[in-house]
Amino acid sequence: SSGINAEYGGIGRYEAAEKIARDILEKETSPKWFCILGDTTQDISYYETAWELSKFTSARAMKALGYHYFNTKSYQKALDCMQKSLECNHLQSGLWFTAGCTALAIPDYTTAVKCFTEAVRLDDESGQAWSNLGAAHERLGALEKAHNCYKEATRHSFNSWQIWENYICSAARIRHFASVIVAYRQILNLGHKYSDPKILNCLVAAVVNNTPSVDGQPGISFFDKIIELFKFASSKVTSSADLWRSYAALYLEVSGRENVGLGIDYLIKAYHSCSLSIEKSSERYLECGQYGSAIYKYVSSEGKESPTYARHLQSLSTILQILVTKGHKLLETTDESEEKNTIAEFLKECKSNLESVEELMLFT
Repeated sequence: SSGINAEYGGIGRYEAAEKIARDILEKETSPKWFCILGDTTQDISYYETAWELSKFTSARAMKALGYHYFNTKSYQKALDCMQKSLECNHLQSGLWFTAGCTALAIPDYTTAVKCFTEAVRLDDESGQAWSNLGAAHERLGALEKAHNCYKEATRHSFNSWQIWENYICSAARIRHFASVIVAYRQILNLGHKYSDPKILNCLVAAVVNNTPSVDGQPGISFFDKIIELFKFASSKVTSSADLWRSYAALYLEVSGRENVGLGIDYLIKAYHSCSLSIEKSSERYLECGQYGSAIYKYVSSEGKESPTYARHLQSLSTILQILVTKGHKLLETTDESEEKNTIAEFLKECKSNLESVEELMLFT
């Protein structure tokens, strides 16, 4: 009804429009005025009358019926009406777009591709239409086509982080690492606190496993650019455990590029970010515990000669003490036996690690 209000200029005006329509229809039967009656009364039978009266050529009647069924979530009926309207008048870019959205909702991805293709043919500057065309191609498994559509969408909706997010996900799926890096930076530049574990894992795996990009470039060749990106990202999003963990992995797991001291620093930041919600659930506690175990593993192999060794031991000792204390508290409040066993098992490992750390601290 808000659309009708806008078209007829408010409640009073569209009551007046209804009266005018009825007066005219007493003198002549016109599809246009039956459509107006449908708009003003929201009685869809008037659109059906207009459609029959026009000998099935009233694009307006079928468009209105299509929107009615769309708003009531009768998507197949809506699509049928919209398609009839578009057969009568092909040049309705807005309706091609809505028909595409309707097809996505059914879902009928082949029809969605056809509708959004027409929408961008008539209005090639609609970033949302390009993005939805990408989504439809993606559902059909045409990942390269989808990526190209998302790329086009970013040109026309440059300031929409949601459009860039669609683009980054499609770039990751086809291993277009250069595009992932560009898109990640742009999302952050738009002020969105972005940190998606799947995307982070994609970039880390590229260099750790030296996975070739879609154009055959070795994954390791992106190392410096990814380091630069993570440096920028961690200055914008300071408390994402996933981001710090991924940043740490670049220094701990990439053969020939190791910087264990820095990697441990970032793992400690990952633990602290995770521990902001350590009391939220036992899952969160155990996640913090995984960081504790990883820090223990790397500090144990760091070596006494490292300038950061003593500081890391001290941090590790504090982390393990917290994990032991919180673990005991959790055991008291947890009823579920399997959960209890998991926590007890981890607590045992934690205490053993803490003893080892305290012993090492005596000799530093």
